[in-house]
Amino acid sequence: MKDIILGEGLGEIKFGLNRQQILDILGEPSEVEGMDGDKESGAMEAWHFDEKELSLSFEEDCNWKLTSITTASPDVLFEGIDLIGLSQGEVMEQMEVFNLGEFDLEDLSTDVIPNQSLAANPDFSLNLFFDHDLLTEIQWGPFWDDEAEQPIWPGK
Repeated sequence: MKDIILGEGLGEIKFGLNRQQILDILGEPSEVEGMDGDKESGAMEAWHFDEKELSLSFEEDCNWKLTSITTASPDVLFEGIDLIGLSQGEVMEQMEVFNLGEFDLEDLSTDVIPNQSLAANPDFSLNLFFDHDLLTEIQWGPFWDDEAEQPIWPGK
């Protein structure tokens, strides 16, 4: 469980697995955080595995399948490289090397949490979170079928 695979997951943790399958792989999460949805999006559940610096999200609209993985662990590699802790410039240079195309940059800073930004690439369901110009989290999900408005599960 070391390499990020865009559109697929992390090692044996694959997008589209249900909560029981994740329990079988990782065991009990440190914390489960439930979020109510609205009319457009159903409820969501985030499972946090603090020791692994990993969070997994499941969505009601997707039959409670795994729809997102977030990591802050320097042990998790992207194309064989540990990106956590690198500067935004260094990370974005790597994204160019990997031919991932354009990223939308957004300032997420608030009075409470200054100097935060997001580099998002919807084509690859990839979000990169920066704090004080350093990469702190990588979040990714399954690829998305815009016409069907649903995820493309791995192996389908």
